[in-house]
Amino acid sequence: MASYGVLALVPPLLAIVLAMTTRQVLVSLFAGVWAGALVVAQWNPIAATALTMDWLVAVVRTPFNTKFIVLILFMGAGAAFIYRSGGILALERWIGSRISTARESQILTWLIGVFIFFDSYTSTVVTGNATRELAQDADSSREMHAYVLDSTTAPVTTFGPVSNWIGYQVSMIIAGLEAARVSAAELGTTPFGLFLQSIPWNIYCFMAFFMVGFITITQRFFGPMLDAEWRARTTGDTIADGATPLSDVSNDVGDPSTANPSLLNFFGPIAVLLAVGLGSMWYLGGGYKPGVDIATALQETDVAMGLLHGAFAFMVSGFVGALAYGTMDLEGATDTIVDGFKTMNIALAIIVLAWGIGMAAEKVGTADFIVTTLVGSGVPAGFLPLLVFLAAMFVAFTTGTSWGTMAILTPVAIPLGYNLAGAAVLPVLVGVLFGGAIWGDHSSPISDTTVMSSIFAGSDHIDHVTTQIPFAATAAGVTIVMLVLYAVGLRSPVVALPLATVLTLGAVVVLNKLDTRRKGLPEVMPRADAVDEADREAAANGTLSLPAAATSYDYLSLVPVAAVGIVLLYLSLVFVFAALGG
Repeated sequence: MASYGVLALVPPLLAIVLAMTTRQVLVSLFAGVWAGALVVAQWNPIAATALTMDWLVAVVRTPFNTKFIVLILFMGAGAAFIYRSGGILALERWIGSRISTARESQILTWLIGVFIFFDSYTSTVVTGNATRELAQDADSSREMHAYVLDSTTAPVTTFGPVSNWIGYQVSMIIAGLEAARVSAAELGTTPFGLFLQSIPWNIYCFMAFFMVGFITITQRFFGPMLDAEWRARTTGDTIADGATPLSDVSNDVGDPSTANPSLLNFFGPIAVLLAVGLGSMWYLGGGYKPGVDIATALQETDVAMGLLHGAFAFMVSGFVGALAYGTMDLEGATDTIVDGFKTMNIALAIIVLAWGIGMAAEKVGTADFIVTTLVGSGVPAGFLPLLVFLAAMFVAFTTGTSWGTMAILTPVAIPLGYNLAGAAVLPVLVGVLFGGAIWGDHSSPISDTTVMSSIFAGSDHIDHVTTQIPFAATAAGVTIVMLVLYAVGLRSPVVALPLATVLTLGAVVVLNKLDTRRKGLPEVMPRADAVDEADREAAANGTLSLPAAATSYDYLSLVPVAAVGIVLLYLSLVFVFAALGG
């Protein structure tokens, strides 16, 4: 491979700079790919354009990536059936009568986001549409609704246990191992096994997810979100004066059928996805053979093909359910498949270009250049996870895409870690890199998932970003503290995760107390009906005196108890899943 020196940094740096200045992620990623081709083609723009096309075709034709593209389309179609067949409508009718407060609507949004763990776009679309009206009627601010959507979807889908995020992240690990010129077999694992080992080190995602639940259940807010929720509870204005909500794209997704909506059309396809996806991965890994245990089967499996089988079953079960319950005719069901494919177009464009910039970085030797530079600089190996986390935060914030960030940094971080500290640090680096990438996705105003959260919550986009950043920054701050502790010797996730959880929840309480004291507001946000009974004019003038009962909530009522129970079951599944990585 030719040596390009500092020019090896051109593809990722150009993508970052252009994203910062143009706010156009797709154009920026393409420019990064083309710039890498221009370097390789010795500054011939025509040859560089042709080489760019060759690279994009090559990444699409890779067997793993081809399977992944098809499974994403199937995921989109399956999600479209859940919505259009009336599954979401049935869920609203079933649980809507049990939702009477803003707190309950927020907890419900968090809970539904846990159920839809197979795709972040799908979760945003389905969960947002399922709970938007409930949140509006309960006087929950649209900023809060957007935050719950945004900060639930990515953490949940990155852990799975069955999601297109897993397929993509495994493909990035494969690219990183190739850049390090080491095979997974030499490390005594598989790319999927390395992903499983990284899950407990994705501290940011766990903390972001826990924060959503803790804040919604306790109703302790701080920062701009405190102001937004106070406005919604005391005036009934769920959106600020002068704010401009992003367009509601429900028409693009399609209206749900009102003909015989059934809960089975919501839960059935999800159950099929889980059963077929996990069962297929077990089978493809040889789990049916004598002497092959579950952990070995899931490490040796073809994860892309297993997920593809699950996604196809997901789509087919939605199709069958829609016809069986008469919620749509054959023509409508067929159209739903096509429309579901369309919802994944932006995701597919980002994915292909992310793969392309990864190839560009490989061709110009980005990883080799950075590894050589840092290895020679004497960077302490213990601080490498912290540096990778900060780098991922920066790149994701400036580009607005967590997947693009993974494509840029994974082929750099894995070789760097392997050469500086050996194989033991790789699960840590992978976990913190993925977490840092998702922090940028949560905080960047040009993030596609952040934009979608604003759209499906009916929120002003900048208001969503400004209210979410303090929460994301809190989870990131705790993660940084834990990585500093890792650098000085705390190497067990069994200790790190519980400690991080305590620090996160403590930080929320302290920040809530400080901010409410400064603003003269109650620490626990009151119920809207309690404020109605008082005096909204007094609330607007800052002279409202609330009775203690207005900020008192029943923590043992159905909604919070059910949510906590289901979340604990989900987390148990995640940690069992992670334990299979050995």
